[in-house]
This record gives sequence, C-alpha cells and structure tokens, in this order.
Amino acid sequence: MIKIAQNSRKSQDNRLKIKTLSTQMQNVAVEGAGLSPWEAEVLVNEIENVYFSDPDLRQATDGQLKYSCISIKEPAGKKVESCQMVSVMLTLFDSKEDSGILQKGKAGAVTLRQRRIMRITEEAKEQGGLLSQEDLGKILMSDPRTIRRDIKNLKEIGIIVATRGQVKDIGPGVSHKGVAVRLWLEGKEVVEIARHINHNLKSVENYIEKFKRVVYLRGKNFDDYQSALTIGISVASVKTFVQLYHEFKNKTFFKSRISEINLVGSQHYIAEDKKKDSPLLIDTSKGGISK
Repeated sequence: MIKIAQNSRKSQDNRLKIKTLSTQMQNVAVEGAGLSPWEAEVLVNEIENVYFSDPDLRQATDGQLKYSCISIKEPAGKKVESCQMVSVMLTLFDSKEDSGILQKGKAGAVTLRQRRIMRITEEAKEQGGLLSQEDLGKILMSDPRTIRRDIKNLKEIGIIVATRGQVKDIGPGVSHKGVAVRLWLEGKEVVEIARHINHNLKSVENYIEKFKRVVYLRGKNFDDYQSALTIGISVASVKTFVQLYHEFKNKTFFKSRISEINLVGSQHYIAEDKKKDSPLLIDTSKGGISK
C-alpha cells in the first residue's frame, strides 16, 4: 500500500511541532545536562532515530512515500499473501540528486527512473524490506518490461539492483555507491565514474568522501555503528565501504589513495572536534590507515 507524503496543513503543523520539540530538547540538554551544542544535536538526532525508526511513526517529507513490502526475512518461494509485510519510507524525488534531469528529455526520464530504482530498492533493504519488480512498476507507474530492461541495463555496468528476486535467488549485490567507490579504487576519477554509472558529479564525490571517512575511522578502531553515527550514513553503507576496503587494501593502486584518505579523514575529525567546542584530542599526524 502506498502512502504519499501530504502537504496538508495538518502534516505541515506536525512537522513543525516535531522540529520545535527537538529544538527544546537540545536546549534542555545544553542548559540542564551541560552538553555542548554539538553533543546535544547528536543526542537529539539519535533519539529521533530510535523513536521514529518505524516508518509508521515517521512523518514523510516532500518527495517521500510510505510503502508496504515483503520483509527481507521471508524465504524465497513463499506465497506473497503468507509473507510478513514491513512498512518502509522511500524517496521518490531527491532535490539534490534529481533536479534538472528531466530537462534532458527522454534520456533524462530514463536516467531519473533508473536512479529511483537504485535508490528506493536500497532504502527498502536498509529498512528490512525488499521490493519486487512488480512493486517497482506500481511505485514508478512503469510497465514491467521497462523495469526489467532498466535492471538489465544497470547490471551491465556492474550495479545489481536489490529486488526480492535478486537477493533471494542470487545473493547480495553491489550497490551503485559500491560500484562508484570500486571504480575509484581501480584508478578512475570522479568525472569518468559519474559518466559510467550515469550519476551526477556531486553524488559520486559524496560517495567517495564517505568511503574515505569510513576507512579513516576504521583505522581508529571505530565499529560499523560508531562510524555510521559519526558520518551520518546507514550501517549498511558502512558495511559496503568496509567490504571494499578489505578487498582493495593490499592492492598496489590502493597505496596511492591512502594519503588522500587520511587527509580527508583527519580534516573531518578536526571539523567535528571544533563543533564540540572542546580541545582536539586526536593527533592527526599519527593513526589513520598506514601505507
């Protein structure tokens, strides 16, 4: 079942109430518990993540919808009507990634649809659900043959779409984020990568920057959850990046990326420490990933 985000007065009022309460909670944490503004913000974000981890309790923002799909825990071959369903929040339109694509005409429409396929299947999987090709057809209002063709085209460039059939019958594949990072680790630069996976340059740069920070934190013994919390990405994304790190860390070309990884990681560490308004505890001349 699809529940489209509402722009009604009631929905807007609810979002405003949540934002106001979050601000009040941050003020209490700063004034009552003595936390720094940065620590209070992280605390409130984590509280919201816990209380609103169930999509049924979360407010859908503009461009999002709620959708019921089959739980990732259900085995292959089980009848759909007997399967446990989960509610997931999906992003149909991302203003940062999708703006301007439709101006490219028919080619832009294909690009946008494929980006949506990649994005919403990954979002569903991270929330414990799996979308089928039939689900994708309903959500994107596309013919099943079009969806199959898109999935086939994505597979040809190394991107395995996490549909229910793919995950249950073949196993986990590499997301488009993973493909972008893999190409970078193999020596390709961001412009070439963006062209190859048909993504905009900023998105590819963002994937690679997140990978660098995950690897840097790995060198400081951060676990998957700590890295996800620090960087602001999902645990599933951290696991993908860590898997790629272990795959490439002993390869010759990876050594040329180490200094870049440590530089980005240390700069982020310093920036976050300044946000905390506390003395810098990290010696950026040491630690990180060694050559």
